[in-house]
Amino acid sequence: MLKYYRIALLATGFLWASCEDLIDINLNDADPKLVIAASVSNRLEQQRVVISRTVAFSSNSAFDPIANAEVTMTDGGGRLYKFTESQPGIYTNLFQGKEGERYELVVAVEGQVFTAVSIMPPRVMPDSIGTAVRSIFGEEQKFVAVKYQDPPGRNYYRFLWSVNNSPFKMLRVTDDKYNDGRYVSEDVTDFETELVAGDSVVIWMQSIDKPAFDFWNAVGSINPGSAAPANPPSVFGDGALGYFSAHALSEISTVVQ
Repeated sequence: MLKYYRIALLATGFLWASCEDLIDINLNDADPKLVIAASVSNRLEQQRVVISRTVAFSSNSAFDPIANAEVTMTDGGGRLYKFTESQPGIYTNLFQGKEGERYELVVAVEGQVFTAVSIMPPRVMPDSIGTAVRSIFGEEQKFVAVKYQDPPGRNYYRFLWSVNNSPFKMLRVTDDKYNDGRYVSEDVTDFETELVAGDSVVIWMQSIDKPAFDFWNAVGSINPGSAAPANPPSVFGDGALGYFSAHALSEISTVVQ
């Protein structure tokens, strides 16, 4: 029987600015699935690996943490990072990831071992940000756009934002399939938030690898609630859902005019 479950994926940055994406997925079996959400950024911060189980759509809680896992990460130079459980299901280690570095994640939990690899792309910096007005069904709406120079070669990006110090929320992922090497103007506003003059907006622009892009691109298609959503692809194989993203983050902010 087809059953629907909900997973909570924490898109981590600084602990004060973490955000959570709730994703409804369909599973052909009735058993909850393991979920691993891991990220490493180019900032000196608590890098996090979050381990949980899917919860039934009808559950009052969106997060079912898994404790007592063994979590390690190794970089391309052989340096080992051991993660400690700072909160139930949340494993952390304070260090700064490096652009171009290869990271291998190993998670041992409940008698199983899961591995994944992510290579942190070079950081791409937006050089300007601004607000403008567009007409949507006859109504004016303020929006935010950033401009940046896309480097030659295939690149993948993930955009998040915070409005008036709210938790960061994913807006979209994109690639440079049609903009390779070009100067790009990217609309990074959603249609659910009504911006007004004086709003403070912070944009996070993450340079991500292709597996992370594929995962979050699938998430973006699931959340709108299509008739037959596909589960997001997992880098951990059939035994667990989730992602591992080593990403280079840039930040830019503006005040809505």
